[in-house]
Amino acid sequence: MLASAGFILARQFSFAAGIAVPVVAAFCWQAVLYCAAVSTAARSAVRAAFGPLTLAALLVAVSVAPYLLYSVPTGLFSWASALKLAALCALVAFPYAFWRAPESRLGLQDAVVICALSYPMISGLSTLFRDVFQGFEPPAHRLDALGKLMLIPLGLYVFLALRRLDQAGFRLVPTREDVKTAFACSAHAMPWVALVGIVTGYLQWDPPVGRVLAAVAASVGKLVGIYFTTALAEEFLLRGVVQNLLARSTGKPLLGQGVSAILFGAVHLGRGGFPNLPYAATAAVLGWFCGMAYRRSRSVTPAMLTHALAVAGQELLFL
Repeated sequence: MLASAGFILARQFSFAAGIAVPVVAAFCWQAVLYCAAVSTAARSAVRAAFGPLTLAALLVAVSVAPYLLYSVPTGLFSWASALKLAALCALVAFPYAFWRAPESRLGLQDAVVICALSYPMISGLSTLFRDVFQGFEPPAHRLDALGKLMLIPLGLYVFLALRRLDQAGFRLVPTREDVKTAFACSAHAMPWVALVGIVTGYLQWDPPVGRVLAAVAASVGKLVGIYFTTALAEEFLLRGVVQNLLARSTGKPLLGQGVSAILFGAVHLGRGGFPNLPYAATAAVLGWFCGMAYRRSRSVTPAMLTHALAVAGQELLFL
């Protein structure tokens, strides 16, 4: 699918093959890593096949590979960029390989890995991926999506195969119970998200009038895209790791839920100019209800779906 899309895009915008082929190859590589990470069978096979140090080294190598795939053939390769990317991946992958973390408590290793993974995710503040993944003329002027996609398989393998945080409850395909929990929590969330968003000025009421089908299609597309990318990355880290380990460390589930919600808001402070307090406050409210979905189900999946449903609802009803 990616190769076909790349071919069509290259023809439409008259991209040279020397640019189109390496860029599509990099995204295809990243797609393969994503599929291998969200598959329980693939993760289990990799976890059984390699020791911690070997697996950490492999994770660094395969995570840096997409950058090399497109930058070397196109002349955009930079040793400084490659080393920055490798250093970030090593900071995420190696702490658990060298020092075993407490089984069900938050450890120093967890703090290091969480901070390293969070830094590039802070919208508007970190330019790391934009600096590393240099683009070309439009429509390929932004390739930092390669870095954001890289964090998903890297994080899943680090926490589930190296850290062995099985109690995070991650599965890509939601069960019927996951869907019920997510719809219940998003129904509780939307009035509060709307209230805080409107009061702070972040949201403006704009229901679709005369364009219902197009608006619904756009919101459904948003739901699917967010679920498989942003919601997966943010909910796994903030609910499956932070909330999970804080609740287990302190014995206070609501404390873990509250802290993860505040951190969720903080991650969104930089969007549209720092500090975007209205956006961060609205996100923190949503984070509380995503945390509720996780607490009720002990699984990241309903939290991901709650997140995606709320964003789709915002897309449909608000500016």
